[in-house]
Amino acid sequence: MPVNAPEFPPEFKWINSEFSLSLEHFKGHPILLHFWTFCSVNCLEVLAELKKLEDEFSKKGLVVIGVQNAKFFHEQDFNNVKEACHRLNINHPVIVDEDMQISKKFAIRNWPTFVIIDCEGKIFNSVTGENKYDFLKEQISSLIINKNLPQVQLSNWGTIDDKFNFRYPTKAVATEINSNVFYFVSDTFNNRIVQLNYEGKFVTSFGEGILSSPLGCCIWKEELIVCDSGHHRVIAFDLEGKPQRKYRVLAGKGEKGLFEARSEYDAKLAPLNCPADVCVWGNHLAISCSGSNQIVQYIVKDDSVSHIAGSGREDLLDGPASFAALAEPSGVSAVSDTVLAFTDSETSSIRLIIKNWNETGKTMIVSLVGGGLFDFGFSDGLGAEAKMQHPLSCAWSPTSQNLYILDSYNNAMRIYSVGKDYLGTVPLSERLNEPSGITWFNGNLIITDTNSHRILIIHENDISQKEDIDSSNVTLVKQIFEGPFARITDYPKNNLNVNLV
Repeated sequence: MPVNAPEFPPEFKWINSEFSLSLEHFKGHPILLHFWTFCSVNCLEVLAELKKLEDEFSKKGLVVIGVQNAKFFHEQDFNNVKEACHRLNINHPVIVDEDMQISKKFAIRNWPTFVIIDCEGKIFNSVTGENKYDFLKEQISSLIINKNLPQVQLSNWGTIDDKFNFRYPTKAVATEINSNVFYFVSDTFNNRIVQLNYEGKFVTSFGEGILSSPLGCCIWKEELIVCDSGHHRVIAFDLEGKPQRKYRVLAGKGEKGLFEARSEYDAKLAPLNCPADVCVWGNHLAISCSGSNQIVQYIVKDDSVSHIAGSGREDLLDGPASFAALAEPSGVSAVSDTVLAFTDSETSSIRLIIKNWNETGKTMIVSLVGGGLFDFGFSDGLGAEAKMQHPLSCAWSPTSQNLYILDSYNNAMRIYSVGKDYLGTVPLSERLNEPSGITWFNGNLIITDTNSHRILIIHENDISQKEDIDSSNVTLVKQIFEGPFARITDYPKNNLNVNLV
């Protein structure tokens, strides 16, 4: 027997609405609730399907409301949720579900979950997981058939569509071209790559119309390798060309999937699932697939992609790499030709993939920091005792033999000493705002400070007393491209090539 949907608490805060909303207010209209959390790749993956449903049914009376839940402390902050909604181009109303009170009333245990409420305010149906567009379309259609419902205007916040602004970068890398240093930045919100010169001035942009939510990138064999996350593939761009330049699909068939243990695919048939980062690892490329909780490698001599680590199960489980459990692996960085470091964001951990473990020929996974899916915080100490909160990127320094980590939800830069098995915090002269990318280049650490829309440089030599990583001395940060919402001012709009942006 259908039951009435429990009402929203009137004191809870809303995003994309100037006032509190209630389910009673929308009685007579079907309502689609989206229970989600912005730390989860799976929740973000359904946003495109949700937007299709909005576009198709909002004019026919459907009301779409997001219910944001918080796994991490960082997600309990209203401003952080608001920033995430804008970063993800969400323009329907979103209620911030404090302490998951609404989710408990609806008996929600997994995310994403969709709940359909009928025109009488009763729970009509619910479904959990991805790829539910067809099911939801059918259910919603059955509720509006033979009804002539008006559209409900809920928000006056529109999509941001100024391509001359630089928003929410996720990764930056550097290289030398004709003896000059250039930076290449994944300008994720604008679905493009921005090229800067050594001083941080705008040179050109490219990749528009090709990329969707570009994330991690690296330089390899005179090409810029980019994780085209939204298209589930990896793209290789020529380093030179302004703004047009050659590109090719390196790996990925454009459809997400799951690698079986030790499986291998022709590169362009590989079922990459939300590739988040890529790095050079020996003679190959290591690619983290956050959507399938796996890490794979591109083998150039065979033009193939093979499975390295992760069964697909979301958890923290060490051991033989093929059967170990990962949880949204994000940043990857090569420590040596046989050791790969990666941040496992949902378990707030730093982990290693080690080939030829103890000369046995086996590939193993070992966790350095982190204890499980719900083990997070902010503390320094030995690896077994230290805590982080949703780290998204790491960079190995061949100079200091330290691993630098962006502890994204703690807005901190951390440093792990392999020799001491110790995780410390690098005190910085400026506060970070949900940083997501770090790269080592010629003694410098390049940081993408995502929610501040800027690129930062730290000279590793300025990190004081590297032997004593408990040092409290402040490390200076140099800003090479300003935010927030840094405007490209080097060229007047009317002089820009039409193909530039």
